[in-house]
Amino acid sequence: MSPVFADYARAYDWLYEDKDYEAECDFVLDLARRYGAAPIRSILDLGCGTGGHLLPLAARGFRVVGVDLSLNMLKAANQKLRPGVDAQLLQGDVRNVRLRSDFDVVLLMFAVLGYQITNQAVIDTLDTARLHLGDGGLLIFDVWFGPTVLREGAVERVKELARGDDRLIRIARPRQDLIAQTVDVEYQLLELRGGQLLREVRESHVMRFFFAQELALLLEAANLQLVGMCPFLQAGSTIGEHDWNVTVVASR
Repeated sequence: MSPVFADYARAYDWLYEDKDYEAECDFVLDLARRYGAAPIRSILDLGCGTGGHLLPLAARGFRVVGVDLSLNMLKAANQKLRPGVDAQLLQGDVRNVRLRSDFDVVLLMFAVLGYQITNQAVIDTLDTARLHLGDGGLLIFDVWFGPTVLREGAVERVKELARGDDRLIRIARPRQDLIAQTVDVEYQLLELRGGQLLREVRESHVMRFFFAQELALLLEAANLQLVGMCPFLQAGSTIGEHDWNVTVVASR
């Protein structure tokens, strides 16, 4: 089994080519303006991956720094950087990376916080975010919502994509742990060309899910305050029983 986002990184952008990162950036900026008082000039993207949020934000004129643990993901992001864009990519662990700069907004998007499966890892990651927030700065992150995960359950899913003769098949097999509040998703990736198997990759991604009062307590432990929650991509809406992903806004 490969480390998380090792071989998987090669197929990442193809797997998520249908993800509307521009709309997600609009959503993030809407939240920042709803809950923040100061203009937004700088953004720290913790767990930036291949730059799905970082690059559109940088293209809009923000000073953006991205941090990720996976060198393969950073390599993919770096290949997409355009000259003149104010973006910096750094390798580091979101639990302990320390930069000599403050930011107006810190992001932990696409369930980055869910990869921190212990309470200490969550608090350490939230500490990292707080230490990089300037006066009036906001932390914005999304997580899997516990009540919905428990109600609907994680089920096996298959995603298949095609480009000419090339095909990519991803099989996701989840195992839920109610005590640890995690879902261990075993990903099997099959890359084929003309019906011939070129490569097979297996990675295990363990994801934690959260509850609202638990999030408030964890944020408090990191000297942050919960100021808003909503369904993903639905600023101002109330969280319902079918909302798997929720977005959280916190302040210093």
